[in-house]
Amino acid sequence: MVKLMDDQGEEAVVGSQGYWLDFGDFVSTADLDAEHIGEIGFPRDWPNVYGTSKSLKQLVGKRGKCAGKKVGVVPLPEASQLSLVNGLQFYPLQSFSNAEKAAKVAGIEVVRGWAVYEHLDKGTSEAFLAERFWWNALSDGTWVDFTPRPARFQEMLLAEAVDGAPKSKEPLTSRQQTLMQRLLSQRFPSSNDSNASSPPPPKVTSPASAAVTAKVTSKVPSKTKTPIPSSHLAPKSLQELCRRVQAGELDAVRQLDEKESALKLMLLLTDAGVSQNADIGTEMIAGGAVPKLTQLLSATDSFTQEMAAAVLGNLCHESPPNQDKLADAGMFQKLVDLLSTAGGPAQEAAYAIWNLTVGHEENSDAIARLGAVPKLAELLKCTSDIAQENAAGALMHITISPVARSAIGSAIPKLCDLLQASYEPEVSTQAAGALLNLASDSSEYAKMIVANGAVTHLVNLVKEGPDLAREYSAGALMNLTRGDMEVATAASKLGAIPALAALLSKPSGHSESLGALANLASGSSERQIQIYKAQVTRKTVSLLSDQDIDVRRSAAALLMNLGPHPKIKERIVEAGALKPLAKALKDSDEILKERAAGALANLFNDHASNVHAGYQQAPEMIGSLVALIQETGLSEDAKRQGAHALAMLAAEDGPCDAVWQAGAGQPLLALLKDMVGEAALGIMNLSWRWTEVKAELVKCGTLEYLMDMLRLGDDSAKEYAAGALMNLTAGSPDNAEKAAPAVKDLTELLKSKAVQAAEWAAGALANITRSAEATQKTAIEHGAATSIAALLPKVTANGMSLVVLALASLADTQAASVAKALGPEAKAKLRDFRDSNNPDLAEYTKALIDKLGSNFSL
Repeated sequence: MVKLMDDQGEEAVVGSQGYWLDFGDFVSTADLDAEHIGEIGFPRDWPNVYGTSKSLKQLVGKRGKCAGKKVGVVPLPEASQLSLVNGLQFYPLQSFSNAEKAAKVAGIEVVRGWAVYEHLDKGTSEAFLAERFWWNALSDGTWVDFTPRPARFQEMLLAEAVDGAPKSKEPLTSRQQTLMQRLLSQRFPSSNDSNASSPPPPKVTSPASAAVTAKVTSKVPSKTKTPIPSSHLAPKSLQELCRRVQAGELDAVRQLDEKESALKLMLLLTDAGVSQNADIGTEMIAGGAVPKLTQLLSATDSFTQEMAAAVLGNLCHESPPNQDKLADAGMFQKLVDLLSTAGGPAQEAAYAIWNLTVGHEENSDAIARLGAVPKLAELLKCTSDIAQENAAGALMHITISPVARSAIGSAIPKLCDLLQASYEPEVSTQAAGALLNLASDSSEYAKMIVANGAVTHLVNLVKEGPDLAREYSAGALMNLTRGDMEVATAASKLGAIPALAALLSKPSGHSESLGALANLASGSSERQIQIYKAQVTRKTVSLLSDQDIDVRRSAAALLMNLGPHPKIKERIVEAGALKPLAKALKDSDEILKERAAGALANLFNDHASNVHAGYQQAPEMIGSLVALIQETGLSEDAKRQGAHALAMLAAEDGPCDAVWQAGAGQPLLALLKDMVGEAALGIMNLSWRWTEVKAELVKCGTLEYLMDMLRLGDDSAKEYAAGALMNLTAGSPDNAEKAAPAVKDLTELLKSKAVQAAEWAAGALANITRSAEATQKTAIEHGAATSIAALLPKVTANGMSLVVLALASLADTQAASVAKALGPEAKAKLRDFRDSNNPDLAEYTKALIDKLGSNFSL
């Protein structure tokens, strides 16, 4: 049994001076005294219980018996936190002196309050216990607890006390000694099983991120800007006009070159149709106007050419059917030729090309093949703002053609220049749109755009431009920051994040703003915090239900990319994201489903409370995720995200049962067979609890698939495969024997730069080589002892027992080889383990030393 120690590391006896737990340090809502506490643990319905349980509120509410001013869930300390207190020894039930020692050495604050547990032998949320407890706070406010815990207390609920939860040093009484010895025996029972190696499921994996891009395919100018003086009234009926034109009453369309007034009239009418969304263009086309208008593009006077081009542009404004009707090679060639003329004809030809190519790949391709792109690029240099706007607008949409994209690089410097505030807002708007599209498909063009200084101007347009310019500029920034950390850093320094966040309050541009923020959030905790502080979380969650699929996609992407941050993920869940994300899993859009699954995976990753919240608020998500990972035609990335989310759900008791009962086993095995590493992670977490589940999985060939993955998979897949083999072989000699062929590959994985992968390989080896001389010998022959010895100095808190157990298994028959591999640095680490306040680790280490024989000494 673990001994009661004082804060100096000596066995405590009656009269020893120190901070000792006493009966007054325990407050139970079930009126149980410290000697009759019963089974306790982390609150089962967290975090819902904090707002719904009257019993808990009466205990640690602001007016409770143990009044708390702040409550938080504190996991085991991370390696970076443990490094702050290297060399210190901490002892069970000594939270007061442990916190003071850490504060003195690391210069961190002591937090005084209560550890809060639920009485697990009572009904859920029925009764709770508060135990006086101290811990520490880092400089950034993060709570950290260095006091050794029972293995089942992976997380603790701590409440900072309003009154400071004071405690004084005093001599140990016999009653206190008896109480604390009882607590030690309950919380740290002695364990003689030094061979089984089945740790809790992994809580930290690599977060996924979504890269977002977009194109503009349907934005068109609201009206032509051709100035046409009018001296004629429009007729009462457009049908009458068409009849008169056909009949020749105005000398007919055949004589329009002689009747300039009729051409002016047609331009006025079609201008009105563009402004009022009337179907005038269709009637004009039906009246036979197009052939003659095409002829007039070759007229001898520029004014007629200009008006004819403007009318043709108006005829197909926002009308795909009319775009098709005007798709004539002869007309296209004449419009392209006009781009080389001076003044009005060129700018109106660009306007017509703009309208002909909006969302129309065939027209874009045909016009690009006729040489329009370099001429439009040249037109950008014109001093006329109308010409610049029309040329930029045409280039924005003609880029739908691969032919155009291959030739448009020459336009990029001028398009970037047109973003400046010295140009008309309409010009800058269309230039931003063109750059948006150019950056969507070409990393080369994206780099050119950045090199030409566009980022600064785009950020300024998001801040101060017209609404459409804000939208286009946000979209351009979204495409430029996709996967480019340098551009993302530059944009954020220029103030892109608050500007993009402000755009969410505008009536349009939500998809572009969310997408740009998602790309800025990817891979940067600093920018994730900046985005969170811009107060976009609740708005983003609300936009998961938007009617526009692009908005829903971008909202899910932003939540997915913010999800890896340990503090923000809690806020996202508090904002109500879980139910709409669960709903999105059933959406018909594959991209949205993938991003929703990725968001859930990241929100659940390393966060048990979020997992339980998801299970309580939207339990239907488990069935949806199981359906997603076996859906035909869905991308592998979507299935990876779904498997990852299921794996995180399987890391917790209640949700784990639900994942298995929902039938996740077979779909995960199918993915495992296809070398999807996240499936191995799911199997690892499913298999750590019940022998029945292990037997069912093994019966279906799981061990063979995992060994294939260990041999042939990528780095992360090998890591997950090792973890799954570790849990499947724990406590199962039969499974360990079947997994013997994996020894060579597991030994190789011990050399991995990913410490967790090496630790899990050690854990699997500990189980597989246990009491099997042949496998022990194979592992030694492939250098397992040397690799594990090299792993010892860098092992994490979660892997310490695994590596010691692996060495102990090898030492059963290969003690000399193990002893030889343990050099001074490894021995020093083993000394730390032997003298550790972790009773299991100390016991395992002592067992290893005994196996190495009397000639071995640390």
